[in-house]
Amino acid sequence: MIIHANVFSYLIALAAALILSLVLRLPLLPDKPMRTSWTISAVFPTAVLSIGFYAMVSELGYQGYIVALTTGIITALFAKFILEKIVPIPEGDESHE
Repeated sequence: MIIHANVFSYLIALAAALILSLVLRLPLLPDKPMRTSWTISAVFPTAVLSIGFYAMVSELGYQGYIVALTTGIITALFAKFILEKIVPIPEGDESHE
């Protein structure tokens, strides 16, 4: 039962991050070619960060559906408004703007 609840919490964090990032008008997928794209999108890095952030928070002892939902929301907001300030686009790859 614990394994299923934990997996469900990860899914809640993932779904909350994806839905909110789409509401915030992040693109679903990065620009083509995706391998060299620095576009922040709903799938990458937002969804990956939400799962990672929830894993860190749950290892600190904070678990549950509300924590997963909060982690997903914070991750989507982080990806939309703060991520490019922390990890800037490399010089020469700014052609997508």
